[in-house]
Amino acid sequence: MALVTAAAPIQPVVEVDSAVAVSEAAKKALARAANATRRVGWFSFWSQLTLSVISAGILLFSAAFTSQNGPGVALYLTLFGVVAGLVSTFWTFGYTRLARRLRGYSLGGARGALRRVRKRDVLATLERGCWINVLGMAATLLGLQATVGLLVAKTLTNATANPFLAGGAGSYNPVLALDVFLVQASTNTLLSHFVALLGNLWLARVISANAEA
Repeated sequence: MALVTAAAPIQPVVEVDSAVAVSEAAKKALARAANATRRVGWFSFWSQLTLSVISAGILLFSAAFTSQNGPGVALYLTLFGVVAGLVSTFWTFGYTRLARRLRGYSLGGARGALRRVRKRDVLATLERGCWINVLGMAATLLGLQATVGLLVAKTLTNATANPFLAGGAGSYNPVLALDVFLVQASTNTLLSHFVALLGNLWLARVISANAEA
């Protein structure tokens, strides 16, 4: 009987210490995930906002002054990529709000806060962001291919019509400077989606490694 009473206090002490250790480890992991989400969210937001706004301005300028027969398929595809870039810009802004919620729990939030920010929900949000970037990149790549093909066709047509004057001083060049601006808008849009896609994939890796289910 004396043996039972002497051993009884040992079990609760071990359980309490283990629970505290797990709780502290989880809070530190959530703090790391929150810091990563905040940094990547702000970096992706400002990068995409700058590149998308510049691309939109170049695209509108090129559409207004380049084509006399109205915008072509390349312009529409590039425009879709720019719009997807703007959507992704505000999508990544939501990561900064998510980082605040993760930070709140890591500083000692209630157990219910963890259920409101579940790992599978965060990963689903990152997956949607990846799909936005993939669709935007796909449309922009198709638009860029069409634009480059049109520029090559113009160059070859001029070289065929004037084989001795092509490239010479004073020769007619059907490729306008505004046509090249459309290529610049496409490359800016591609860079915007690429930066956001890398950020989403890296965040998914960090969240999977540090956050609870």
